[in-house]
Amino acid sequence: MDLTPTTREELAEALAVASDDGRTVAVRGGGTESRRGRPCAADDSVCTLALNRVVDYAPADMIITVEGGALATDVAALIGAKGQRWASADIRPGATVGGILSAARTGKRRLRQGAVRDSLMEVVVATGDGRLVVGGGRTVKLVTGFDLPRLMVGSLGTLGVIVQATLKLWPDPMASSWFTAEGDTTDMLALANDVLAAYHRPAAVIVRPGAMDACIEGAPEDVVAPDGARVSVEPANPEGTGLVEMGVPPAALAAIVRRLDQAGEVFEAWMGTGICRVAVTDAREVASVRALATEFGGHAQILDGPDDLRADPFGPVPPGAEVMRRMRAAFDPAGILNPGLFAAEVTT
Repeated sequence: MDLTPTTREELAEALAVASDDGRTVAVRGGGTESRRGRPCAADDSVCTLALNRVVDYAPADMIITVEGGALATDVAALIGAKGQRWASADIRPGATVGGILSAARTGKRRLRQGAVRDSLMEVVVATGDGRLVVGGGRTVKLVTGFDLPRLMVGSLGTLGVIVQATLKLWPDPMASSWFTAEGDTTDMLALANDVLAAYHRPAAVIVRPGAMDACIEGAPEDVVAPDGARVSVEPANPEGTGLVEMGVPPAALAAIVRRLDQAGEVFEAWMGTGICRVAVTDAREVASVRALATEFGGHAQILDGPDDLRADPFGPVPPGAEVMRRMRAAFDPAGILNPGLFAAEVTT
């Protein structure tokens, strides 16, 4: 079965049939996360791109409700015309709203804007056995009980398919600019600390080999270049055969930067957030990066890579694995959704 449903009910029915038949289903939007997780094949596929309506947009309330298959670039253009943005999301060409949420793709401005999970107010999900479940609320006062929106963010579609999302928006800043300075690692770490201390909540402070990037937003008179920096653009992700993301205590990032720099790795460390992305070429390098993250009390997962690099994309099974498995059993009893993308999956 290769299905592109046009309604949430049609999608839910297809999942119910697949669940009854015990057929696995790969759920895809724009395909920007297709190199995540273990390289596993599914019996059937469902594409969400036809679920792309704008259900409601209230610019005065800075809230928008869209279907999960809506392209994030289209949503950005719509709200951008009203001077607003989905500030916390990593919006890339081809990415859908549901895909960004399912993959928890937060943008580089996380230091100021927060994680993308914090922007999701209400979600409608089609479960693996074909139920349509609503969680959250369109106002903070209505949000009670089980936090379904946060549970769905980062689940990689293994609990259900996001068919509708209500997002909290941000106003465009009066001024915004990226700045770049170049120098050795010690100087760049010192400059990063200065920026974190001198500016009121910079949007991003990133250290990479030989450079420091900062995004400053706010009133025009406050958006000035740090000492020795020049106006630039948002830095691209590190390039390699694959990309690994480390999550560590923020205070550990400086030491990790020094170790990665000494090893000649290509990386970007999001100072103040605990995130560090490293370009890798083979499984040995993945293991080295993961060991470094573990040494500092963190973890590392593969965000992007070819099949031969993704035999172990998530690393050690997390401590809450049994809870994760019970959650999946509640939402996807037959375990049909997105084989290979469940982090607590037992493999042999």
